[in-house]
Amino acid sequence: MTVAEQTREGAGSLLAHRPFMLVFASRTASAAATAGTWVVLPLYAYSVTDSAALAGLVSAMNVIPYILFGVVAGVVVDRAAPRRLLVAMEAANAVVLLAVPVLAGAHALSAVALCAFGFATATVFVWFDVASAAFVPAVVGRTRVFQANGHLWAASTLVTAVAGPGGFFLLAHLGVGGTFAVLAAFSALSAGLLSAVRVAEPERGRSRPERRPVAEMAEGFRFIAGQPTVRLLTLVGIGSGLSAGAVYGLIVVFADRALSLGTEDYRISWIIAGSSAGALLASLAAPRLRGLPPVGVVAALLTLEAGLMAGYALTTGWIAALAAIFLWNLAHTTLMIFSISARQVIAPSEMQGRVNAAGRTLVWGCVPLGSAVCGLLAETTGIRGALLVFLLPAVASLVLTGFALVGRRHEVAL
Repeated sequence: MTVAEQTREGAGSLLAHRPFMLVFASRTASAAATAGTWVVLPLYAYSVTDSAALAGLVSAMNVIPYILFGVVAGVVVDRAAPRRLLVAMEAANAVVLLAVPVLAGAHALSAVALCAFGFATATVFVWFDVASAAFVPAVVGRTRVFQANGHLWAASTLVTAVAGPGGFFLLAHLGVGGTFAVLAAFSALSAGLLSAVRVAEPERGRSRPERRPVAEMAEGFRFIAGQPTVRLLTLVGIGSGLSAGAVYGLIVVFADRALSLGTEDYRISWIIAGSSAGALLASLAAPRLRGLPPVGVVAALLTLEAGLMAGYALTTGWIAALAAIFLWNLAHTTLMIFSISARQVIAPSEMQGRVNAAGRTLVWGCVPLGSAVCGLLAETTGIRGALLVFLLPAVASLVLTGFALVGRRHEVAL
């Protein structure tokens, strides 16, 4: 890219850039549909069956498709036009969500159907998420990827924060059928907004259809393994993701067992809100880190993340826990946004789908693993001990980054 092109890309605010604002509005609507579904499905499943196992199974359906199909989605995205795929996925999600009120009206909304809907909508999300990661650089240019991701993350965080109370309200007043009709409308709105975006998209390998899909899937992992900065960020993300899964997945357990708050104590919602507020502030902080040496940024953020996680695990009062988790998630989410943005900047245009899918599959798959294993460990060591054990992956990531920092490797311009 020439200096003139970089200057042109970096000029002006993204909020005055019509294609990006359409993507921003679409992502906000899509986040409302996705977050609402992830909240309402397990909530409804538990309310009608009183089965914690079923609620947990429905929740697990949110993650399993990414592990199964993430890399496949990367190949599809690199062979197709991302915008068209995004529109198709949002339309498909609207159809899936509209099937819920149909079955509810026919009194056929069984436990199996609830799991199937959770799996189907999460599978659609996989393709949407991978295509979106590939589409953003085409819309805003590589020099504004950090800024764009900050805006998009802020919108998603705000929507996710209100998804819980919003889902309760809709389910109480509209029932399951009406609630999913509203969520389907958000997906349809997202599809309509995306269809109005007009940008030039690069060719994505469609000229070589004879290549074997398995070989193309492996290319995303090979790029990560061979590109020093992306490799380091991915390894760091795996360690940080394991530790983060322990914190995210056991907030209620920690509040109940370590802070002696009952599961219905309103102060738990404040602790969760503190975590969301940290993520929101991270969406504003991360874009400001562009241009700094990536290894130094990662080392600083990991140091903060590890120290604050230890502080959170050792807190004895809910206000201290709220402050600790707010600061911890500020550091952790800033690291995640920085890593995702760096990967988008470094990966070639024709490999955006495969590289981002491979990276997200490796990192995101560690979050539920951290939650599950830490939960099992908490039964024998106690919740504080389990969280401190799961501090080790973040510390290992910090040690790895320290070696890279001492060796002055992986220094690239972002």
